[in-house]
Amino acid sequence: MKILFLGAGGVGGYFGARLVEAGADVTFLVRPARAERLRSEGLQVHSPSGDFVVPVTCVTRDRPADDYDLVVLTAKAFDLEDAIESVAAFITPATFILPLLNGFSHMQVLDRRFGAEHILGGIAQVAAMLEADGAVRQLAPMHSLTVGGRTAETQAIAARFVEVCQATKFNARLSPDIVLSLWEKWVFIATLAGITTLMRGSVGQIMATANGESLIRQLYAECLAVATTCGIDIAPVARNAALKILTQHGSALTASMLRDLQAGLRTEHRHVLGDLLDRSLAKGLNSPILALAFSQMEIRESESAVRS
Repeated sequence: MKILFLGAGGVGGYFGARLVEAGADVTFLVRPARAERLRSEGLQVHSPSGDFVVPVTCVTRDRPADDYDLVVLTAKAFDLEDAIESVAAFITPATFILPLLNGFSHMQVLDRRFGAEHILGGIAQVAAMLEADGAVRQLAPMHSLTVGGRTAETQAIAARFVEVCQATKFNARLSPDIVLSLWEKWVFIATLAGITTLMRGSVGQIMATANGESLIRQLYAECLAVATTCGIDIAPVARNAALKILTQHGSALTASMLRDLQAGLRTEHRHVLGDLLDRSLAKGLNSPILALAFSQMEIRESESAVRS
């Protein structure tokens, strides 16, 4: 399987490097300066399980080459349109696309542009960032991919990709219902992002307050209600697993949205919180904490725009 990763940042760089390490046929689509550096220095990964460097094959947007079986998108949700334009020249009628983005609206955007029969669904679970020297740093041991398709053909392609991933050091799972899996993560990450950005603190810090646990549980319930009214039935076992993580005393867990906010970077609040809130309003639901979390992020975005 010939695989093209768009970008070699935190998520794409980590999983792509692990696949290269395992002998997979991986190419990175990057900007010219990044390509030059990667070709000369390789892709370096700092990991709790041991640092490593792999030589990588790179292409740039203006020089499409080869036909790829699978294109993996690891852009932030707000960069999706640019990502689509970057990979468009690399897409053939036989190419499938695997987005590893938060939320769900990106699936609809990709369906319209390339056809739903070419689009897989994917969930990346890794805390990783790109450092100033071009290395990728894995911040915590967790590293897994969940992949699936919505048709028999895309599910077969997803299964082939998961099989390739079995040789790597990260965990890979084929989801029997990728739409449900995407919504499970969306409800979880919206709760985590909403509450940690709203409170500017970790799960453990929030849980240490008098009302912290009740606020977390209320926000999760609001997000879950949106999923339910949209026809998504998240099972009790998945709900309990999510709430166990979200209400863990002493946990240092925060959302990447909070880290981006504190670093002065763009955030995915419109795609993670705003889209969920829009669906809530469209269904006539009352989601006050979700609305509060999104509104304060809108204010932070306007403040950043003024400063810049």
